[in-house]
Amino acid sequence: MGDLDTTDSSSGPSGHRTLSQQLTDLLDSLDGQDTTLGALVDAIGERGFGLLLAILALPAALPMPAPGYATPFGLLMIGLGIQMIRGRKQPSLPKVARRRVIRYATFKGTLKKAGLPLKVAEVIVRPRLSRLADHRGMVALLGLIIVILAALMSLPIPLTNTLPSFAIFLFGCGLLERDGLLLLAGLLLAPLAAAIALVAIYLAWTYGLEYLEGGLRSVLEKIS
Repeated sequence: MGDLDTTDSSSGPSGHRTLSQQLTDLLDSLDGQDTTLGALVDAIGERGFGLLLAILALPAALPMPAPGYATPFGLLMIGLGIQMIRGRKQPSLPKVARRRVIRYATFKGTLKKAGLPLKVAEVIVRPRLSRLADHRGMVALLGLIIVILAALMSLPIPLTNTLPSFAIFLFGCGLLERDGLLLLAGLLLAPLAAAIALVAIYLAWTYGLEYLEGGLRSVLEKIS
């Protein structure tokens, strides 16, 4: 899968393509075939950490997460966060991660479920306070927070996945679109996401996963 054209005329006079358009380009380039994470990284190219973080965080950030992705993708994002702390300009993945297969059906289903949230995000996200997105210290700070949040979302415990991955998704979009204001919003969400995840971990440790899952089901039944 080669590099994707990001200057298509359908993107407007500026040549800018939205996140959903870029993800759709990735999907269309697969031509119905499964791919590997390494092929996606090669296709992303110079778009670097932003798009890759958005892609990895998206499945677990949805209200109904795609099963089986939070832990492996969380571990990959820990590696990306470390690279950001170290000041790397482009992401790099180990060979074992590059060989991980991404099913076309899963990618397509995730993109379909994320259609409305992505459209809403694209109305909000735009280049603002762009110096924050380019500042070496800010990128390193984001990398540290991503390491913490990704470690939390990697745990197979209810309530530790969605909010941390959503905060990482905001960071990815903010870096991709050079939206410093969105990065600040992610920084405000991150402590809340971490606090909820830590409470879930405490409850799971104290009362057991079975008790936590049963309590969560009871709450959802009452809401519905």
